[in-house]
Amino acid sequence: MAVSEVSEASEVPEKGSKWPYRVVSLAWQRRLRVWHRRLAIVTAIQLLLWTVSGIYFAFVDITMVRGEPHRLAPPTQSIDLAKFDFPIASTSQVLIKPRLSGELVVGVTDPESGLTEWLGSDGQPVTPLTSEQAISAVSSKTDITVNVTEWVTTAAEAAEYRGRQLPLWRAYSAENPSLRVYVDPRSGDIVAIRNLAWRAWDFLWMLHIMDYDDRDDIGTWLLKLFSVMALLTAIAGIALYVMIPWRRASKG
Repeated sequence: MAVSEVSEASEVPEKGSKWPYRVVSLAWQRRLRVWHRRLAIVTAIQLLLWTVSGIYFAFVDITMVRGEPHRLAPPTQSIDLAKFDFPIASTSQVLIKPRLSGELVVGVTDPESGLTEWLGSDGQPVTPLTSEQAISAVSSKTDITVNVTEWVTTAAEAAEYRGRQLPLWRAYSAENPSLRVYVDPRSGDIVAIRNLAWRAWDFLWMLHIMDYDDRDDIGTWLLKLFSVMALLTAIAGIALYVMIPWRRASKG
């Protein structure tokens, strides 16, 4: 009991003590310490995950994560519009792109669904690329060598090609299967390049926004809850610093 009395007395500012301190009752000091400790324990792991993921996002080049250095600059070529013959009733966007060497395709975007239909120069829907043609498209548009293709028709919520219009060709090298290229079989576009850096980024992004399903929702209730708890933890820590008196250093 005597030890408790000495501890409590030591927190009362001595006469002549200088700012910063605020005189706060010992009961309020105890409550503040308890709540700060409880909040810190609950939020500590998520705060660590936010810090680690933030460091990764800050130091790793996003262009490398997206595989942009693997893309080759598209060749410049003139387009003779007189060769195209197709009716367009209504559209929100028209795209003309080279699909394969010597072949141009036209993308017509439906204004309601947002989906793009790809047509040949005769106005008819294009035939999807074959496996060999997909490999040729990868070789002509990237510096990545591939020799294996897979036809992708479904996508899980957290798939690395989520958000892309299906079906797709997935192409990679048997010697380096972690580097994958996704090809749109209609337009021949390289819609995604996925590597280990992207998968690490995607995993940390999931932890950062606390969306463990599709990893795209930055407004989850968990994120909102822990954000408020982290704010309260910081406020409680500042309050402990400002409101509890400092001990005056003894003069030697």
